[in-house]
Amino acid sequence: MRGIVVLAVLGILALPLPLSAAGDGTANHEMEEMVVTATRTEEPLKSIPGRVEVISREDLKEMPVQTVDEAISYISGAHLERPNGPNSFKSTLTLRGLGNEQGRTLVLLDGVPMNSSDMGDVNWNRINMEDVQRIEILKGPAASVYGNNAMGGVINIITQKPTRIAEGRVSTQYGTYDDWQVRGIAGFRTSEAKKGLWGRVSAFSNNSPGYKSIPSDEQTRYTVKNFITEKTINGKAGWDFNESNSIELQYTKDNQTVGEGKEIFASDGVHRGYDTGSWQGRLNLGYEGWTGLLNVYFNDTNYDRTQESITDASDVQKYIDSYSRTDSKVNRQEYGLMTNVSRVWGPNTFTVGFDYHDGLMDGTDYSRTGTITFATDYGKIRNFGGFVQDQLRFFDDKLIFLAGLRYDNATTYDGHYDTNISSLTSYTSYYSDHTWDQWSPRVSAKYFFMDNLSAYLSYAHAFRAPLLDDMYRTGKMKGGYKISNPDLGPENLDTFEVGTDYQPLDNLKLSGSGYFSVGHDFQYYVNVSSGISQKQNVGEVQIWGMELNAEYDPFKFMDIEVLKKFTVFANYTFNDSRIADFPGRPDLVGKLLSYTPQNSANAGFTWLNRYVNNKFTVQYVGEMYSDDINTSNTTIAPHALLNGKIWRTLDFFEYGDHMELSLSAQNILDHRYIDARNANGENPGRMLFLELTCKF
Repeated sequence: MRGIVVLAVLGILALPLPLSAAGDGTANHEMEEMVVTATRTEEPLKSIPGRVEVISREDLKEMPVQTVDEAISYISGAHLERPNGPNSFKSTLTLRGLGNEQGRTLVLLDGVPMNSSDMGDVNWNRINMEDVQRIEILKGPAASVYGNNAMGGVINIITQKPTRIAEGRVSTQYGTYDDWQVRGIAGFRTSEAKKGLWGRVSAFSNNSPGYKSIPSDEQTRYTVKNFITEKTINGKAGWDFNESNSIELQYTKDNQTVGEGKEIFASDGVHRGYDTGSWQGRLNLGYEGWTGLLNVYFNDTNYDRTQESITDASDVQKYIDSYSRTDSKVNRQEYGLMTNVSRVWGPNTFTVGFDYHDGLMDGTDYSRTGTITFATDYGKIRNFGGFVQDQLRFFDDKLIFLAGLRYDNATTYDGHYDTNISSLTSYTSYYSDHTWDQWSPRVSAKYFFMDNLSAYLSYAHAFRAPLLDDMYRTGKMKGGYKISNPDLGPENLDTFEVGTDYQPLDNLKLSGSGYFSVGHDFQYYVNVSSGISQKQNVGEVQIWGMELNAEYDPFKFMDIEVLKKFTVFANYTFNDSRIADFPGRPDLVGKLLSYTPQNSANAGFTWLNRYVNNKFTVQYVGEMYSDDINTSNTTIAPHALLNGKIWRTLDFFEYGDHMELSLSAQNILDHRYIDARNANGENPGRMLFLELTCKF
């Protein structure tokens, strides 16, 4: 049946497109592209003395992806772990070879942080693809303007505002594993002249039974599919006084439950749940060379997890007694403000800024079997940060110099741990407050040898604050127990970088970057006694790598009906991340960081034409290890995936020009491989997604 549906869709997609429809997807690349993430002010992309990449709304539409993090994984220097595809309960996206810690890459949504103070993680599933206007990715340390987490770089996801008096879009999608997704948006403006009141509402629903990720020969009677159910709604409204002055407010509510593939007695089995509500207010001001921005935000997440296990036994009582269940509930709160003011004086753009952030973790683990036990952990972190930055232009903008310095002062406070678990009661404590500070400089320069040839140099320092979970939580972890470390300090990273951009032809762009980083006080688990570990500042890491990028539009200057747009891209990343010093574990010195491939590459083409638009890509991820000791049995084999998407407007019948049909495929060749992080879990294999979109 599915094969018949696919053939029918291909038949519809093969009908001719009018030339105007084929041309609609061609973005205007002649306009100067502006970015805000690198300096927290709007600047031309080409003038940034560093490596910044942009994924536009059109790029997202064309990509064969289901989530935002999958789209970002196509850029050089990025590495994504999403072992169960769209149904993964945890996704980790990192930049520049900093291991499998999401907290070492700062993720922003409309300029405010998404990383939690508890775990440093980001709930990528709650970002509705329909809300995204563009994504800006700044590679390399950016603590000089952002402070905490910005070690590997910054990812800023910028959401849409309505552009017309009335607009809307509804789409429904069906996937291989009986996945159903429904997305809808509606927006309005009282004026299209960037003035007046505007509003926008979006909603997203995802219901997927999932698949059994455990290989068939290793499944038990408790193995079930790793399902996901999710509902998200976002409301956004504002008033534009003019192009420089505006105010807006938005609220997002997200609720999701993700199964982990095992069910014994508990409803939904082993699973995780997230219930998140977030507010954000934004004020933009501009007057006679002055610009200002104020962001205020509040995020409240209630996280819960159910874990259960059992040992099969012929004796009924032994079978019952072996059952274990633990329910965990954690409340996470993040709130703060980010503000900066800029002034242009001749060749100078001078910026000052101030940020405040407060994070809270309040968690409890309950054992529901045998003797009722509990363990509670609580803690807060407060951070004040201020920065200054100056961008100078010399010799008719041939030389651009950027320097910045930021000071952060952080306090972890109100931390305590309590439990009635007999083996852990000795760790019950109310912890003393702990304060530390950081200076984060950045110096960089870019020189244009010609209009089409430039090079840049940079040095930057960055840090990551300790996680509340590592400072205040004691409990189970894989392989034993972990105990809290309230004196844990921040990690530090110093990076030197060089890069060049060259456009030998109007339709060919080449770029390359090389970097060397030294990390100090890196946080690692150290065995403090048999079966018990503690996170400590003990490690030094050295990272060096390079990124190469190419974009080619061979038919840019030709007026050919079937080649309204044909572009090719390719990128390659080499990254060597090794432990350079570890006094507590000399056996780890010289070993590669886990979940950090040395080689990765992406390539593909986009072809818009009168019949069917299409994009096909190849993603290659090289060999890596799932543990720090780099043992052979923890090697994750290299793999390459072929992905693709075809789509067209259904303009062969009345009102069809408001409808679009698409078919996307991930892992077209159905390559099955094991991701060691997912225990013995298999990736989902080939996935097809059929989507119908209606626009007005």
